[in-house]
Amino acid sequence: MGENTLSDKAAAEIGKTVREVARRMMNEQPHRGRWQFHGGSGGGHTIWFTIDSVLCPAIDYVEETTLVVTADWYTAGCSKTPPGANDDGTYYVYDLCSYLNGLTPTDLVGTKGRATYHYPLTGECEPRWIIDDLCASAECA
Repeated sequence: MGENTLSDKAAAEIGKTVREVARRMMNEQPHRGRWQFHGGSGGGHTIWFTIDSVLCPAIDYVEETTLVVTADWYTAGCSKTPPGANDDGTYYVYDLCSYLNGLTPTDLVGTKGRATYHYPLTGECEPRWIIDDLCASAECA
């Protein structure tokens, strides 16, 4: 037997494992665990962006502070367009985790961040870009 070949026993074990995985993936009966196949290499939409302006509730007739951003990078590829664009090609990004606390519009405009496109599980099904990361300090520039 060569250095890079499988023994008959190893080949049989691999075959057994593959058959068991296939059986579990197709089994619709209740069982303790369930194997699921998720095709592709991930999912979701993520952008890195530059903040163009900030809309504030007291001034701009929005219900919450809203970032107006330009997408710089997109996970789906160079020839794709991220969903949810405004008519002028910008995007609204919202803050669920208090990334904006303590920062003024002056601190934010021109800085970078990352957002993911999410759908709510309650209320109206209106997807939004939600901040994942915000780089609004000098050390991030």
